[in-house]
Amino acid sequence: MAACCSALACTEDPPATEETETPGSSEPGSTAPGTSGGSVEPTNTSSATETEVTEGTGGPGATSETDSTAATPDMPGLEHDPNEDIPPVDAEGCHAIYAQDLLPTFEVTVEPDVWAQLMDEWNNGQANEDAGVNTNPYHPLAEFKYGDIRIHNASIRLRGNPTWWNPVPGGDKMQFQIGFDAQTKKGHFLGLKRVALDAATYNRHMLRDRLSLRFMRSVGIAAPCANNARLVVNGEYYGIFSNLEKLDEKFLERVMDDPSGGLWERNNWQLQANKDNADESRLEQLQDANTLEEVEEILDIEQALLTYAAEAVLPDSDGAWAGGKNFYVYDDPSRGKFMLLPWDLDNTLERFEDPPEGPYPVNPDPFVWEKLTSHGRTWYDISLKDPAYFDLYIDIIDQILHEGYQPAKMLGWVDEMSAQIEEAVLTDTNKPYTNTTYHNKVKALREYIQVRYDFVDDWLVCWQSGGKDDGLGYCVEQ
Repeated sequence: MAACCSALACTEDPPATEETETPGSSEPGSTAPGTSGGSVEPTNTSSATETEVTEGTGGPGATSETDSTAATPDMPGLEHDPNEDIPPVDAEGCHAIYAQDLLPTFEVTVEPDVWAQLMDEWNNGQANEDAGVNTNPYHPLAEFKYGDIRIHNASIRLRGNPTWWNPVPGGDKMQFQIGFDAQTKKGHFLGLKRVALDAATYNRHMLRDRLSLRFMRSVGIAAPCANNARLVVNGEYYGIFSNLEKLDEKFLERVMDDPSGGLWERNNWQLQANKDNADESRLEQLQDANTLEEVEEILDIEQALLTYAAEAVLPDSDGAWAGGKNFYVYDDPSRGKFMLLPWDLDNTLERFEDPPEGPYPVNPDPFVWEKLTSHGRTWYDISLKDPAYFDLYIDIIDQILHEGYQPAKMLGWVDEMSAQIEEAVLTDTNKPYTNTTYHNKVKALREYIQVRYDFVDDWLVCWQSGGKDDGLGYCVEQ
């Protein structure tokens, strides 16, 4: 396991357990891990280096929104709350909890009835959604712990698409979001409102989001940050996850010159930030734009083409380029136009493994390909009908392929990341696949990076050497 050497301290990993090729051998039953159906065993006992954060907003002695407490008994004389010591961003501009050299361990204490509720919601997710029932309500945590930070008013909920939730035990590993502002408006963890822990079943090397987002940030896209994280539930290691930065006010403060604009998630067009400042009429203008002039007026097309091009190079089957819904739009006051922001990249890279005529061919055309279940990509189609914007799109793909997607660099990142997380993956008995599958998927990822690079490089040669559109959007040499 790579040593943690970022601005945030890691907690010590538990000793590796014997490797298993049968997933689910120690998956949770109807009670929470670390319990026998009765009281919850504490994750750790208090020590002189830990701090309780009752409201998640201030240290001992601080006045909370709902209570006023003195210094906690286990930290007499503490002068400040370590949760307020927000570390500086890392070399990539990311919050330090997402640093690439860090594999954080988050510990949660969950009461048995709450764990049972989470499992019931996971196992009945699709039925609940069909019945109009909230599929992922927040539930209180007894404790969230990271290093010497202990928060007692955090909440936990499920995350992901209920359509793909396979029942536990014996199916998937549940995915979670931990909210620090769900109970207390100003609650936070090192300045963050939420922690998102993703474990998409078919992201079996656990690197799709992390690698794809790092590539996007390296080519100048305002993409969220990600690494991996371990989760311990009631003192027992539950598994490894993709640790994803949420797109919210905190993200906007980190990446935008003016973070006060409206931020909408494309899925259901949900407003996710700055609800008091958001202008719904501008969103309607963006949604209704159906000529080049209307698109140019409301959307930063050059920025959008960069996002489209990055998704095309990877490729990404669920983002804006493919006609998916996994992206956000930000109404940037400093530009006076909307930006496209990528999100949820667990369907990238070697996700494309079908034959050429399959729904997810190994090498989808960077201009033509669109998913069979496309929700439309009006701004893309309108912009690229213009010859000048099409030429710009080709130039952008050329630049980001040869500067950002260089196989040596990408493979170096894969080696670095996989070495860091391998032990945590192999000892994760809740993952729904074997350790052999994990190693095979890392190998497949490495092979795909080179295959994709070669294909897109040849595709560029055709367009840049006088190739012509065959009438369907494919380049043919003249």
